[in-house]
Amino acid sequence: MRHGTTNALALRTGSAARLAKPAKPVASQAAFTLMEMMTALAVFAVIGLMATQILTATIRLGETTRDRGDALSDVQRAMDIIGRDIMQLTRRTVKDELGEPTSPVTISGTSLLELTRAGWQNPLAKPRSELQRVAYVHRDDTLIRLFWPVLDRSPGSEPIPQILLKGVEEASFAAHDDQGEQHGFWPVVAAEDETATELAAVALALRLQRYGHIERLWLVVPGAADVTDNRPGAPAPREVEAGRVRS
Repeated sequence: MRHGTTNALALRTGSAARLAKPAKPVASQAAFTLMEMMTALAVFAVIGLMATQILTATIRLGETTRDRGDALSDVQRAMDIIGRDIMQLTRRTVKDELGEPTSPVTISGTSLLELTRAGWQNPLAKPRSELQRVAYVHRDDTLIRLFWPVLDRSPGSEPIPQILLKGVEEASFAAHDDQGEQHGFWPVVAAEDETATELAAVALALRLQRYGHIERLWLVVPGAADVTDNRPGAPAPREVEAGRVRS
């Protein structure tokens, strides 16, 4: 009897021991630690900052390149216009506001360059000459082209300005004669015992705020100087005599 009781007690004790035995720990789920999250955010922030800087630099480079291209185009356009005027100059003199005849080509302190040119297009066939009187002046860091609607001016004649190039600190024209001499003014008065010189080329010197010193030289085409005004009743070409002046 006692033996049976002892066995029953042992069975209950073993069962209790098995029930009291701690359970095996459940494997924890994989996850990032706080340090890993902060490291990842820092890396992403650095990559984003670098990408932003590269994009900004690319945009600025594009804007700078476009701006420089536009500025160079403006300079080239101005040179083309000046060169076209010089290449098409004629020997047609004009009368100023006081009725005095002036040289076909003038380089002086009043205007940098003044000349009569051919090739003024007239697609509407207006009653006007195809010759045009133009001048270049330098005002307020700007090179300006002036042209008159008529050749022989009256006291009320006003030129029409065209802004040619901005950012011009200095501007000057010079004449080169057929003897290879350079002159800061034109026409040149020759002495009685000297041969009159002909205009062979016109030079331009500019100092630009952006590009510094620039020089250009245009040859005067001999054949272009003999074009006449083809309007009915227009005066024939003539030369201004001042001593022995030729232009």
